[in-house]
Amino acid sequence: MVQQEEDKDHPSESVSSRRCAICSATRPFILHLIPYRGLHRHLCTACVLDSHPGSFCPICFDVFHNNPPPPRLRLLCLKCPSISHISCVPHPHPSSYLCPLCSNPNFTFFHVTPNNNAIEINFHLAKQLVAAATIAFESIHNAAVMARINADIRVQEALLAKAEAKQVLERLNNLIDPTLVSDTSVDS
Repeated sequence: MVQQEEDKDHPSESVSSRRCAICSATRPFILHLIPYRGLHRHLCTACVLDSHPGSFCPICFDVFHNNPPPPRLRLLCLKCPSISHISCVPHPHPSSYLCPLCSNPNFTFFHVTPNNNAIEINFHLAKQLVAAATIAFESIHNAAVMARINADIRVQEALLAKAEAKQVLERLNNLIDPTLVSDTSVDS
C-alpha cells in the first residue's frame, strides 16, 4: 500500500488538492508532468495512457519507445490508433480487432479505489503506472530536445543579427564625414 503524502516541490499544496488537466480528477494518485496541447500539464496516469494510445500495448502495457512491433506481430484497433501485441490478444485473433478501451465503454486505465487514503498497487496497476511514467519521461525528454534545438537556432539568429548590425554601423561610420566627427568631438 502507498500512502498519499504532501508534494515535496510545493509543500503547501498536497497532491490531493491538484487536478488532472484532462479529467479534472481531484484526488489522483500521481500526476505526471507532460507536454499536452502545447503546454506542460499535470495528467493522471489514466489520462496519460488515454492520450497516447499508439505508444504502448493496452494489454501488457509494454511501451514501444517510438518503435512499434513489426506488422506481423501486432494488431491495430479499428477505432483508434492503439497497437496490441498479437501474443497478448486471446486466440483466435479477431479480424476486426478492437482494443480494450474501444471494446468496453466502461473500461478505464489505472482504476484504483483508495481505502482510508491508501492505495493498493497490484502488478497490473504497476505496469500501467510504469507505462505512463515512461511515456511522460519520453514526452518531456523530446520536448527538452526540441527546446534545445530551438534555443540553438535562436542563438545563431542572434549572432547573425549582431554581425549584420556591426556591418551596418561600420558602413554608417564610413559614410559620415570625418571632419564632422572631429568638429563635434571638439565642441563637446
